[in-house]
Amino acid sequence: MKLRGEFVVRQVMDSVMAIPVGQTARRFNGMILLNDVSRVIWKSLEQDTTLSAIVTAVTDAFIVTAEEAQADIQEFLDNLRKAQLLEE
Repeated sequence: MKLRGEFVVRQVMDSVMAIPVGQTARRFNGMILLNDVSRVIWKSLEQDTTLSAIVTAVTDAFIVTAEEAQADIQEFLDNLRKAQLLEE
């Protein structure tokens, strides 16, 4: 799985946002605010990856169990699916 579309990630003061560009900006109206965990997930999704690889990236970056990480990851992925921003 990987991200569908073109985005630039920018830090504005204390916030990090994924901003759609090009054709993606035409079909996705808005920005995605990224917290620390979703930034790791987002970075993983910039290339073709698997759920288990994302879980590993999150558990390596934070003190969290694989089960807790997977629940957070799944919620984020579900939101990307609803917005049609995920290729699987």
